[in-house]
Amino acid sequence: MWYPVFLVVLFPFIESTSFNCSSPSIPPRKDNRSSSSSTWTLVQYNVEWLFTEPCSSCPGICTWDTTENQYKHVSTIQNILSDLNADTVHFCEVQSCTQLDEVKPSDDYTSYMIEGCDTYTEQNVGLISKMEPVESLFRTEERVSYPIPYSKCGYTGEPGTEGVSKHLITRFVIENVSIYLVGAHLLSNPNDPSSCAKREAQVQVLQNQIQTFIENGHEVVAIGDFNDFDGVYLDINDNKPNSQVLEIVKGNRGNANNYTLYTLSGQVLQEARYTEWYDEEVDCVVEETELSMIDHILVSKGLFTRIEKIEYYHMYKEGCNTYQSDHYPISVTFHF
Repeated sequence: MWYPVFLVVLFPFIESTSFNCSSPSIPPRKDNRSSSSSTWTLVQYNVEWLFTEPCSSCPGICTWDTTENQYKHVSTIQNILSDLNADTVHFCEVQSCTQLDEVKPSDDYTSYMIEGCDTYTEQNVGLISKMEPVESLFRTEERVSYPIPYSKCGYTGEPGTEGVSKHLITRFVIENVSIYLVGAHLLSNPNDPSSCAKREAQVQVLQNQIQTFIENGHEVVAIGDFNDFDGVYLDINDNKPNSQVLEIVKGNRGNANNYTLYTLSGQVLQEARYTEWYDEEVDCVVEETELSMIDHILVSKGLFTRIEKIEYYHMYKEGCNTYQSDHYPISVTFHF
């Protein structure tokens, strides 16, 4: 589906970049979910450099290198979000709370972010939601040594430690079900040995948090751009991981694996398993062989049994002269 671009004149007048949106309001605001209160629709979406304020990388390595192009991008993403009409959206590649506020499709949403520490891209992860979390967003600054003992990444460099520069953690309570949402954007380049080894350390950090939440009786959603493939539920092009990243998140490997998370991708046809286009030949020609699935949503058993609907939205054509994202959204609806 093609989405027209509407420039919103008001956007440029929003003031400087802000990261002060990590806490729920006091008193709590109204639950603005438009669907039945017994359902929760959650979306993962890497929105590709949602930046409108100057930074070291944008203009620069950022896709949208002028203010006009940045706001065309914001408006295009806003239209897509309006069509999705999710209750909660987890974003990757957002600059700050300011851009979350700019892209919200309606006032039913509130923006949430806790600033990360990616000083190279200055990207962050964030949320917009029609319902409030019950805890302020937080992060863990834990670092894990790499390469991990059973790594098959092929990394031969010096050992080191790695943390998760772009992530958030918060908790929702829906119909008395307590849910920790762990959102992350891990290092890129799926099969690069160095990135692969560091990404395994990153996901071990997340696993340590996930096990604690599950042991304390909470449900868990792990959501984000993991920049890696699922070796069990292969994507449209049968991409296979060198890493153990998805197996660690699922609880099948790792040092804190006393739990099981279930991936959504096993519930959809293989032909629909793609979330990203990478122009490998740099020729702006979109080929099916350039599609892959590196964005994922994984859930604990109590949520898995409540899934009502899963969609991998392929609602637009990719290309070099478009203003959406090089990723596609994933949507899941739970019934409570």
